[in-house]
Formats: sequence, C-alpha cells, structure tokens
Amino acid sequence: MKKYGKNYILAIALLCVSLSVNADFESAGDAYKDGDYETAAKEFLPLAEAGDHRAMYALWSMYAAGHGVPWALKEALKWFRKAATYGRPDAQYKIGVMYDRGLVLKQDYRKALHWYGKSAKNGFGLAQYKIGQMYVSGHGVEQNFIKAYAWLKSAISQGVEDKGGTLAALTSELHSTQYIRSEWPCPAIYGKIPPQVLIGQLGVFTGKTLID
Repeated sequence: MKKYGKNYILAIALLCVSLSVNADFESAGDAYKDGDYETAAKEFLPLAEAGDHRAMYALWSMYAAGHGVPWALKEALKWFRKAATYGRPDAQYKIGVMYDRGLVLKQDYRKALHWYGKSAKNGFGLAQYKIGQMYVSGHGVEQNFIKAYAWLKSAISQGVEDKGGTLAALTSELHSTQYIRSEWPCPAIYGKIPPQVLIGQLGVFTGKTLID
C-alpha cells in the first residue's frame, strides 16, 4: 500500500513537471507570436538546455534570423544539431539539405546522405525522396536505379509530390532497360509491392546510416 502511494505521488509529480514545461513552452511561443523575441528567447533557452527539442528548434530559427538574440549562424547550427541529435526528423532532413546544397555547411554529399538517412529512418518522406534522387544521380552513393525507385515509391506513398517527375522518368527508364523484368519474375506485381517491403528486399538498410 505504501509502495502504491509513493508511485502515485511520483506520477503526479511527473505530470506536474510535464504540464509546467508545456505551459512554459506555450508562454515562450506566445511571446514569439507577439513579436517579443527577447522574452521568447529567454524562455526558450532554459527549456532547450533541459532537453526540450521544440525549444532547440525555436532557438535555431531565432539565431539564424537574429530575432531576440544576436545573429549567429554557428550558435543557430549548434541548436539545430542538438534538435537533430534528439531525433527530430525535420531537423535531420534540413541538415542533410545544408550539406547537400552547401548552405552554411561545406557541401558534402556523403554527409548529406547520412543525415537524410537518419531522417528517412524516422519516416520523413522528404528525406526518403532525397535519398531516391541521390541514388539516381550517384551523388554521395553509387548510382542504383532499383534502390532509387524503392525510396521514391516509399516517399510518394506518404504524400510527397513527384514534382520534378523523377519517379515517372525513372519508371520509364527501368521498363525500357528491362531492369524491372530482370529483378522480379512478374513486372505486373512489382508495382504492387508495399514500399517498405520493397526497400527491405533490396537491402537498402545497412546499419544506422542507410547509405548502401
């Protein structure tokens, strides 16, 4: 009975802490929306230092824009990396974009693929699409149209638009070069295989970085 009482008290305490953190974040968010960036930054900082990935992400944007804090890309990137390391797939994806395009960070396709891979592993469709494009272009990874097809299909199944027509062009290429027929006994079935199963069968996942 005493043990139950202690657990109950602990649960209530944790709930209060959680509610307090959410309230603090909302307060900081309200200050930001009102244009009171200095107050927002002051309230976001202790939350970020305590491990709140939402506050980390907010500080990244504020340092990058100079809102409420001195403009400092190095500091912005520090918080962005922390948010990405915490596991935010959108932050992981954007770090991939930075390396991919050479924005703020020195262009490095292998590092871009590494961060896209982390984001894709967390189910972020845009990152999966980028990996598909890299397999098409051969940037940062050996060109492989079959793996590209798998990643692009997975991304589009999540609602990512094939704006550049990459998948459409690739599908046509695969059919014309007989890749699909050589990889699968029945081409008609190929398009019906769930993307996640397809990726697994093609051996795209190798360790944590999803590179090979």
